[in-house]
Amino acid sequence: MAVKLKGKQWFKIISPKFFGEKEIGQTVAGVPDALIGKTINMSAIELTDDINKYYMTLKLKINSVNGDKASTEFVGSECMQDYISRMVLHRVRRIDTVQDLTTNDDVKIRIKGLTIIPKRAKSSIEVKVREFVAASIKKVVEDSTLEELLMKILANEIKNKILKEGRTIYPIRNFEVRKTEIIQ
Repeated sequence: MAVKLKGKQWFKIISPKFFGEKEIGQTVAGVPDALIGKTINMSAIELTDDINKYYMTLKLKINSVNGDKASTEFVGSECMQDYISRMVLHRVRRIDTVQDLTTNDDVKIRIKGLTIIPKRAKSSIEVKVREFVAASIKKVVEDSTLEELLMKILANEIKNKILKEGRTIYPIRNFEVRKTEIIQ
């Protein structure tokens, strides 16, 4: 099973509490303190068992080592580039929003949203859609803890809300929370 390496030890990598604190992998190190700060990129499918999130990767960082277990914390998520490329096709307009916000439990987070509308929209419509998306994301983030926010992103709650309510302004083709990152 695990290969013995001279002077090194195997450590189990444990997911954050809101992902069930399950073992997500193993790593090797000479001293446990060398693992602290190491980041792990994982597919959202592996952590959530939701095959519909094939396009999302989650970034975890090892924050403590206890015995042979290395605990992690959530530090960000990102949509894969090929998924974004399939959304941004010919005859569409891409509207990006970037916001630095604070959650209910005082975690500073940067949220990058991607909205797709038909290209024939006027620039005034584009401005209204951008303002609507920014206001919607801000309200959701400020009313949620980090754990609740992550679950809303993974369950497509934010996406569905923006698609449904945004249609009163202009028919939004697609929306996705493209990237999130915790700001230290």
